Amino acid sequence: MAVQRIEVITGAGGRRTYSAEEKIRLVGEAHGGRGAVVAVARRHGVCTSLIYRWRRQFKSGELSAAAPSFVPVHVLEGPPSAGLLSPTKTPSAPEPAPSAERRAALVEVVLANGRVLRVAEDIAPATLRRLVGALDSP
Repeated sequence: MAVQRIEVITGAGGRRTYSAEEKIRLVGEAHGGRGAVVAVARRHGVCTSLIYRWRRQFKSGELSAAAPSFVPVHVLEGPPSAGLLSPTKTPSAPEPAPSAERRAALVEVVLANGRVLRVAEDIAPATLRRLVGALDSP
């Protein structure tokens, strides 16, 4: 008589979703190369191709631990003050208006910790994400 194994799957089924923090944690565990990726995938029941995809997303800046959120935007009259980063908690007093070309060339982002980041309007989104991630700590 042959013994046959039957696996019973219960629960809602469907695809499992992973939070950004879980993905980053698994990518960090799998940092040792191909053998490490396979070991992490087996240990956590994840397909190796997912870990490789998450690794590419992490390197490109597409995957980050900070969840996107909406923040208030205030449009101020006057130019951004000199310098790329200002630790001030509130915008400085307006200076004389620069030319329209100069005004349109910079974007000012006030981070949650109060720092102000001024960047060119054509900055790459991945670069901006890395800058905000590095500077948005208390």
